[in-house]
Parts: sequence; structure tokens; C-alpha cells
Amino acid sequence: MIRRLAIKAGISKDDVVLDIGSGKGIITEVLASIADSVISLELDPKLHAQVREKFSGDSHVHVLNENFLLYSLPLKPYKVFSNIPFSITSLIVNKLLFTGRVPEDTFLVVQKEAADRFMGKGEGYLFSLLTQPFFDFSVFYKFKREDFTPRPLVNVVMLRMRKKKEPLIALNLREQYLDFVCYVVNQQKPTLKLRLNRLFTALQYYRISDELNFSVTSKVKDLTLPQWISLFERYVSFVDSEKKSITGGSYSKYRKVTSGLGKVTRTKARRPL
Repeated sequence: MIRRLAIKAGISKDDVVLDIGSGKGIITEVLASIADSVISLELDPKLHAQVREKFSGDSHVHVLNENFLLYSLPLKPYKVFSNIPFSITSLIVNKLLFTGRVPEDTFLVVQKEAADRFMGKGEGYLFSLLTQPFFDFSVFYKFKREDFTPRPLVNVVMLRMRKKKEPLIALNLREQYLDFVCYVVNQQKPTLKLRLNRLFTALQYYRISDELNFSVTSKVKDLTLPQWISLFERYVSFVDSEKKSITGGSYSKYRKVTSGLGKVTRTKARRPL
């Protein structure tokens, strides 16, 4: 099954692929047979020793005994294909997408509930606003519980996160966009109008709400992604540099929360049959 999924994912001899939390090297072994090179990360010393011994004669498999959360991501283009520890799923995803060395394509075995959040459902609203202008998210494969031994108690999927060839926000405006969204969403005020009142005048806000077709009493989560992008474009055009300084640092505050290093455990789905 792993080989079939890796081939379906488009892993080829042109690719450098990262396997996070490689365990006994089952996925690493499959990737080694179809990719140009594989970087296999395993924090557990005993498992790392097993994998290092297993690939000791294979020069294009690089086996590292490192904590992924402290690892410097590759500078050259790479992909990720991995069954990651569920307990640090959010930390892993945030590092991959927000630290600047972004993979071209990512395939992660995760809990379905986590995949739903990353795709913008429920508590994932802010995350989706920050990422969907730059990445496409989808469920690449839905596992059956009998695909694993022993069977997991949760539903498991393979989440795909692919970098957009043409981002919806110009890359030179990315930092401003991230600050703007974090500033607005993280405020504890009931309506969008109240959250924007330091940036737009009342007249500007009424005009924008009319142009973008949302109610003047809308709440943050009432807006769609296209409306947010259009709202940001108005922010870039209408708001002067002094007012823009109000949003500065908002994204950094968000990152301090989402990139904190927690205890790394090996809670993850057992390998597919």
C-alpha cells in the first residue's frame, strides 16, 4: 500500500523526499526505491540505529537522529511523505508551511479531525486564512481502520498540502497579509466592523462591505476566503503606513503560540499492512 500511495503521489527519481519520524524505516525503504534521495529523521536512538544500519550501504538515504522541530529544512526543492507522530501534528505542519523553506508537495498520515482543521473546518478558520492563498489542501487517501495493525481508535487519512504555482497573494505582500489577518481574527470583539475600526473609517467600511457583498454587522467567520483577499487589497490601498503599523507583529505573536516545542512522543498510526 505504501508504495502504491507514494507512486500515486508522484514521487519520482527527480525528488528529494523527507520522511519525518521514520520509525523502523518502512516508508523510507519505499521512498528510497523510487526517489532521487531520502532524508530520514528519527528521534528515538534505538530506532535510528536500526534504520542507519538498514541503509548503511545506500548513499542516497540520509538517516539523521534529529528532532524535526529543531531540524533545518532543506534549502533545495523537496517533498514530504510521512506517517508523523499525531501528538505534534500541528507543530509539524506549522513548521513546514511557515518557516520559509516550504516543500513543493506534502503527504502526511494524520487523524481525520486534524485534516479537517487544516482544511478550514471548525477551529481551523484562522489557519486556513493564513495558508490557503498559498497552498492547496485535500484528503489524498482515506484509510480503513483494517489497513493498520492493530486497528487505530480514530479515523486516519493522508493529507496533501501542495504549494500553489500562482499564489492568491503576491509574495512581496505575504508578510503584510499574515499580519493583517492575525490582527483582525485574534481580536476579542463581536463584529468585523469593531475589529477594523482602527484601520478603516466608518465610511470606508460601509463602502467596502457594500462592494464585497457582506453585511456591515458581519462577524469574522462570515467572510469567505475571496472576501478576505479583497478586504486585504482594500487595506493595502486605503490604509496609510502609520495605521498599517498597528497590525505589525501580529503574525509573530501567532507563531510564538503555534511553534512552541512540546514533548515529542511516538503516538501515530501503525504502519499500513
